[in-house]
Amino acid sequence: MKIGVVADIHCGPDADTQLGSHAPVLLEGFCDAMEAFGPDLLVDLGDRINPVAGRQDRQRTVWVRRRLLEIGVPVHHVLGNTDVGNLTKSELGPLLEQGTPYACADRYDPRIVLLDSQDHPLEQAGGEIGPDQMSWLAEVLEHGSGPALVFCHHPLDEQDLRGHRYFAAKPDRAHVRNRERVRGLLERSGRVLAVFAGHLHWTRAAVINRIPYVTLGSLVDCGYTGGRPAGTFAAVTIRGRSVEVRVSGLEPEQFHFGTA
Repeated sequence: MKIGVVADIHCGPDADTQLGSHAPVLLEGFCDAMEAFGPDLLVDLGDRINPVAGRQDRQRTVWVRRRLLEIGVPVHHVLGNTDVGNLTKSELGPLLEQGTPYACADRYDPRIVLLDSQDHPLEQAGGEIGPDQMSWLAEVLEHGSGPALVFCHHPLDEQDLRGHRYFAAKPDRAHVRNRERVRGLLERSGRVLAVFAGHLHWTRAAVINRIPYVTLGSLVDCGYTGGRPAGTFAAVTIRGRSVEVRVSGLEPEQFHFGTA
């Protein structure tokens, strides 16, 4: 299986180091790379827009989805904190053509599990996984068949935030607040091949209790790339229990986990 992954597109007016005005051009580059890669699906890790007001946010949300759909494969989305700045989850569902904020796509092998780390939002930038979603996740992991990949806007691992231009001073907003409990479910299942997240605008990888956690940098942020938008995205290839992640952009990376 091949999966294209993009995070923190922040389409809209520039906001601090989030150069949202560059999003259309950078999405073109992502789409060109994906057409060459030939993915089976795409996953957008949230923060699609820089919020302005309801009407503009709806328009930009729809535009991002339609542009990604032009690649010709299914596109799945998770919710980021900026996505729900002016729009409710019930409004976003039809715009993204997804029935629920969290879901499991069983038609793929491995299964694709999409979490909602804005359940509920915390202080505008943070978030957690709510009790109903935790029960749902336990059910999915216990009774589903085969391996799974997990996608979430906020990271579920433990990262050293020293040097982070925003979250070093606000670490409570950086990760899923109840991440230890979530990781416990993932670990007990024995099914999870890898976990992918965005939100922090830098690329990192870690392995906790044999599960890889990959945080993907932002498509448009310039805070760690000398004032130039990073252009970050990833091409993920799954072979058996092997996970290969090739990160493109101004700060390329390559990660390999597991065995084929």
